[in-house]
Amino acid sequence: MRLFTLGAGVAIGYIIGSKRGKAEFERSLNAVKKNAAETWKDPKVQETVTKAGETAKQYVSTVADSVKKHANDAATPVADVAIDAAARAEDTVKKAGSSAEKLVDQAAEKVEKQANAADEKARESSGGTGSSDSSSSSNTDSSTKPSGSNGR
Repeated sequence: MRLFTLGAGVAIGYIIGSKRGKAEFERSLNAVKKNAAETWKDPKVQETVTKAGETAKQYVSTVADSVKKHANDAATPVADVAIDAAARAEDTVKKAGSSAEKLVDQAAEKVEKQANAADEKARESSGGTGSSDSSSSSNTDSSTKPSGSNGR
């Protein structure tokens, strides 16, 4: 068997390698190319190619429609989740905002108390004069209180 394989290899090498074998191979190759071109130009072949192209276009259209539908179906739950997340974020911001307003109001009250205490200390150290200043000072202090603290 090995001897047969070796002999076939040598024979093929000789045919392809020799000038005569090479010329015969080129003639055969040209004949195959010519036959393939003639077959391609055949109306029956062209009709089959056209039908295959149309069928491929139909499948592409069907697949594209299916992909669009599935994408839209998938987008709806994603949009719902995004809307829910946005609503939760809005609620959280509102809660944080009201907490911040409370903190600002508390800080304003503390500042006002400390300012009043500092005014009292300043009056006591100056000898207690200016009782009319304390009434105007308290009116001024109440007018500087943030307007957002009422009614919240």
